[in-house]
Amino acid sequence: MTIRQLSRAKSLSRQSRVPFSRWRSLGLVVGAWSVGAVAWSSSMAQTVETAPEAGKPLPHVNPNGWTSSAVCGECHQAIHAVWQHSLHANAWTNGIFQAAYQRSVETYGKESARACLPCHTPTVRHGQDYDVENPITAEGVTCDFCHSISAVDLEDQADPVRFSVGKTKYGPLRHAQSPAHEIIDTEIHKRSEFCATCHEYRNANGVAVLGTYSEWKGSSYAKRGKQCQDCHMPLVPGRVVAIDVKRQSNDLVNLHDISGSHDMDRVREAVKLELKGYEWVGDRLWIHVLVTNAGSGHCFPTGMPMHRAVLEVTIEEGGTIVDRREIPFEIVMMDKKRRPLRHEHEVMMKAASVWSDSRLKPNEQREVEIAFRDIKATKLVLTAKLYYMYSTETIVDEEGEKRIEPAEMKFLLVSKQNTMKPLGG
Repeated sequence: MTIRQLSRAKSLSRQSRVPFSRWRSLGLVVGAWSVGAVAWSSSMAQTVETAPEAGKPLPHVNPNGWTSSAVCGECHQAIHAVWQHSLHANAWTNGIFQAAYQRSVETYGKESARACLPCHTPTVRHGQDYDVENPITAEGVTCDFCHSISAVDLEDQADPVRFSVGKTKYGPLRHAQSPAHEIIDTEIHKRSEFCATCHEYRNANGVAVLGTYSEWKGSSYAKRGKQCQDCHMPLVPGRVVAIDVKRQSNDLVNLHDISGSHDMDRVREAVKLELKGYEWVGDRLWIHVLVTNAGSGHCFPTGMPMHRAVLEVTIEEGGTIVDRREIPFEIVMMDKKRRPLRHEHEVMMKAASVWSDSRLKPNEQREVEIAFRDIKATKLVLTAKLYYMYSTETIVDEEGEKRIEPAEMKFLLVSKQNTMKPLGG
């Protein structure tokens, strides 16, 4: 390798370690939402010539067990840099999950709480490290787990994942080669069924606590063949491997941030809000608001029932609120005694039925009509705001002392405002 090539390789290596949020600000990730960026064609994957730097030892891929993501990151630097800031990488360590897991252990016992681990520490499926003693278990949804999956059988209630742990890695690229391990291309890595292994879950009572995959499957997105990966792992400019490993590489790579509801920019793109109008009927003021799930291939919101959206409509005069209404978009689950469940660990273990489901289905437009009485103000301002809310608990660590505290998150997605004439005006 020439000095110029080595200098360029080091420069690209440094760039690949920049967190995803910084990539976006630097303009290094572009076109993620364009049709060209999200459309996948296996013909994009080319046979590439491997060229490990002279004298550089190959990363050690464990032939008999899991391989740490740090080893994967030696070659797949850009992908690893993005992944390590994702919720997948922090599936075990994040405070919200740790609080729910601790509550599960305290309330239902450690054996019952194990039900959480095949998705939050999925390497337990091979090795059964349920005490999370092996560092790789704490890596959450780590690289090697996903790339050891060879097939998925959603009919298998015990475990839908078929995986082969060792030197062979599975992924979506055709004809890919590696000097460090074998590669087999699969179709399953490009299909929503791959995601369904964790984002579709029925508890012991048979209740679909997580139904994101089913929501997608019944949507127009599924009918059009638009997969989860098209939105949540879009193709963006980048290198699959470092330049000192392969002289040639694809210009596009699947984004491994795998963002969802924790990315408010993405959530804002999914939903639309429109003030349709108002009318006076007798002494009542009727407000008409149109809310649309315009960009989500599943219900809005989806996931755990603690995720809610709330439409807030206020009538103001001179900056003072005259009246206000709140309309929730949520799913409410109950236990066998018909008590509503408000915590993750309760829903996972004890949900027995669905009390109500007012969420927006994919592509659904819903006109919300809200009545106000006794509005006497003369200069009225109507404001409609749509919030994304998450009521949960989290682990707080202060000076080495950990405790569980409530956590309330509220994000404004969109706001619309109009002036109105009073009754008789």
